[in-house]
Amino acid sequence: MDERSAPPVAVAVDTAGPQEHGSGLARNALSLAGNIGIALGSAGPTASIALTLAAVVAASSFASPIAILICGLPMLAIAAAFRRLNRWRVNCGATYVWGGRAISPYYGFSVGWIIILAYVVGVISISLPIGPYIVSLFGNSNSRIGEAIVGFVAVVLATVIAYIGIRLTAWTQWILIAIEYIGVGILAIWCLVSVFTRNPHSVPFSWSWFSWHSMGGISGFVAASLIAVYMFSGWDTGILLNEETADSREKPGNAVVTSVIVLALMYAFLTFALQGAVHTSALEAHSNALSYIAQTVSGSALAKYMILAVALSALGSTLASMVSGVRVTYSMGSDGVLPRSFARTHPVFKTPTLATIVIGIIAAIGVWLYTFGSSSVQNSFDTIVSVDGLLFALFYALTGIATAVYYRKLAMRSPWSFTQLAIFPLAAAGFLAYIIYRSVAGLGGWTGRNLVSLYVMLGIGLVIMLYVRFTGTSDYFRLPRETYQPDDALQPAEPRG
Repeated sequence: MDERSAPPVAVAVDTAGPQEHGSGLARNALSLAGNIGIALGSAGPTASIALTLAAVVAASSFASPIAILICGLPMLAIAAAFRRLNRWRVNCGATYVWGGRAISPYYGFSVGWIIILAYVVGVISISLPIGPYIVSLFGNSNSRIGEAIVGFVAVVLATVIAYIGIRLTAWTQWILIAIEYIGVGILAIWCLVSVFTRNPHSVPFSWSWFSWHSMGGISGFVAASLIAVYMFSGWDTGILLNEETADSREKPGNAVVTSVIVLALMYAFLTFALQGAVHTSALEAHSNALSYIAQTVSGSALAKYMILAVALSALGSTLASMVSGVRVTYSMGSDGVLPRSFARTHPVFKTPTLATIVIGIIAAIGVWLYTFGSSSVQNSFDTIVSVDGLLFALFYALTGIATAVYYRKLAMRSPWSFTQLAIFPLAAAGFLAYIIYRSVAGLGGWTGRNLVSLYVMLGIGLVIMLYVRFTGTSDYFRLPRETYQPDDALQPAEPRG
């Protein structure tokens, strides 16, 4: 029977087994704290604030923290969807596996390919500023060879850490987080003092900052939300490390929910604290907002510290994004929908070997090409990088849809179940779909250069999917669909958590 005509198989979540790749990955290597640390590192909060503060303030003025908090709600709904789906199947392929089982293998493969693209592009994009930032610490902002060498070394370092093991990755992330958060915390306090004491360089606080009018209404909110989606992206790393986390059915889900809450509160507070420290026109004129603000309100010492903090945040994001992309590649390789060599793991480190090396090489090549390439090469990179936030938004939206489809029978058992398992994930998916739609104009339109590059990347995945499907090299496309069947003997009527 063709998999498209096979009826869904009813299953109960309590019958699902543990992590599905056996001993290929390091079991119980991460605690809840370690998982959260890598997830926060993937989002790279310090680097994200440095790169987006001027843009988000320009989009919605001083009401941008409100927009960020509102945008955090659909992210929280999607995180809750991840948590529930992880209780069904603990697989580092995440929505690639869940969507494939709940809706269609074609759906699952498409989502898996989108996740890989999002993280590979993310590795390249976030690694590019490391070289310029570190070189600028030594007063030479025009040393292209220095920038290339530093960026290359940073990518190699991230690759080596990711290769050696997930425990080392977690420890590295918490060290980087400690260094950068101390600096940005000090800066935030200094900026609040500057704003509330009416420093001449600052914008005095006004209660109008919290008004819908100050945000610019719907247009300002949407513009800020486009940026906020990029700022949040990466928190799902906690789920992609589910097979390596202790209590793999519960803690990874708790980690992503916690990460979204922490990021929402952190971004809102930091944006509020920093946005008025200098005048908007001056803020928009500087690419590294944190360094410029620190120089203005404090002096060169804190400014240099913030340059270092942003560079370390970018390094941490490079590392975590690499680890995330590798796990999905590993899962797809294990199923044979990508070359099975991607499923090889190190006998001691228990990390995917070839997948880690390949993504590291791609990022390293990207650093050299961007630094020394012609303007056309750099523009090509900028074009690809510009769609990264869109890829994450699409991936999150598709996860929300998969949740509603898989749990549709349980959703019909009570109003709260329907709200939790249908309304919340579908509303979040709808919000993200709307953000994607509204972002198209800013990316040059449906036929613009940015979207064409996206079509090409998605088209490559389509060709791979069709080749694997019709050559019969993988059983993935013959797996039956599944749907959750409530069973009073196994599960209470109301869903957990």
